[in-house]
Amino acid sequence: MRLSARIVCALVLVAGGAGVAGSAPRKARAKRPPLPSLVLPPEPSARDLAIGRACQQGLGRVQGAVVAMDPYTGRVMALVNPRYGLTTAYQPCSVFKIVVAIAGLSEGAITPATRHVCSGGCWSWPGHGSIDLRRALAVSCNPYFERVGEELGYAQVERYAHLLGLGEPSGINLTGEAKGTLPTHVSPAAVGHLSSHAAGIRTSAVQVAVLVSATLNGGIVYQPQVANAEAFSPRERWRLPAGTRTDGLAAGFMAAVNEGSASGAFDPQIVVAGKTGTCSGVGWFASYAPADRPELVIVVFMRRGSGAGASSIAGRVYENLYGSRDADPTIAGGGGGGR
Repeated sequence: MRLSARIVCALVLVAGGAGVAGSAPRKARAKRPPLPSLVLPPEPSARDLAIGRACQQGLGRVQGAVVAMDPYTGRVMALVNPRYGLTTAYQPCSVFKIVVAIAGLSEGAITPATRHVCSGGCWSWPGHGSIDLRRALAVSCNPYFERVGEELGYAQVERYAHLLGLGEPSGINLTGEAKGTLPTHVSPAAVGHLSSHAAGIRTSAVQVAVLVSATLNGGIVYQPQVANAEAFSPRERWRLPAGTRTDGLAAGFMAAVNEGSASGAFDPQIVVAGKTGTCSGVGWFASYAPADRPELVIVVFMRRGSGAGASSIAGRVYENLYGSRDADPTIAGGGGGGR
């Protein structure tokens, strides 16, 4: 039997609970207001305001995001464009090499002195020759980390990715966080490509900031919080297992800025360190400064760009902050550095 459009409409309304005698009307789910383009702590300090302004100016009109975090507490001082830095997850590209390096060091697959030969099949078509971990991080050598990942196997790579906070929500006190993804299974033939390019992995700039912070603070994975510095209480999620090694990473991160893929972040006023990532049309730079006494983690993500471009954005952020440090001592320092 065919029903008229009017009857069908009435049935849909009844099925949805509308207009049914004796039933309570269903409350419409309140829509949460979108996050502002610049997220700052409530009642931000002068330093928070300066950092937020520097991040916003550094990014400019580029489609992307910038996150500023205290690596020793997980306190987020600024988040520019949460749409790209929090609520959507992207392939982390060569930034994932940090995870592979930590896994390789911790499991004994490499030491900082371990050398592999890059004879081609890299972004640099002639290859990088025989290089150690420091140089491999500096120039973001793909074959080096492919070899390490293949020796480890995906189970170990995945384990360290989870330990460093990837593949699940960070628990930040903002709405709409994307949890990101890690593949449940990767064939042995694909482990190398995943280890160098993060193929099949998705994460956010906030999660990357947590990851970088854990390499600096002794292995603490913090729950990031957008909060005022006064009466702030850090929240540990967990600590990396005893025996987790990060030695050799700092030298590679500094070399990336001083002589490698992140030269756009070089600043004569402050020593910057970090790791670039470029793939699938997106760009990353995960960084911190000052390199010898880290007090600030800055992660830059570009929706359309490259690691070199992202490092240049970070360079502008650091220049805005530390270039005028003598003129305004509230801009940098006084927040967790040197621990």
